[in-house]
Amino acid sequence: MWVLCLNDMRASQIEILSPVARAESREALQAMLDREKTDPYNDGRWGKAYRSGGPLEWFNPPWDSDSHRHFVNVGTREDAARQAAERWEAQVMSLPQC
Repeated sequence: MWVLCLNDMRASQIEILSPVARAESREALQAMLDREKTDPYNDGRWGKAYRSGGPLEWFNPPWDSDSHRHFVNVGTREDAARQAAERWEAQVMSLPQC
């Protein structure tokens, strides 16, 4: 599973990326970005790059070619469960018991 992460222009810390869409492939996420892109326009004080009313309207496009930040391979549900169990084991079970 791939997740697209972009920054929300309405957030107080716009440099923080938020997950906005998921797909089975990176190419599908890129296709969504391409479909939603429009000529830049202003909406009040906001400069927007994606179509009005679309799922990406309030997000800024990726700001550089370092796309590993924007396209994240999160693996499968099973991968996520295994990683969570490993983190729990390392962070909780390593603590001294009272």
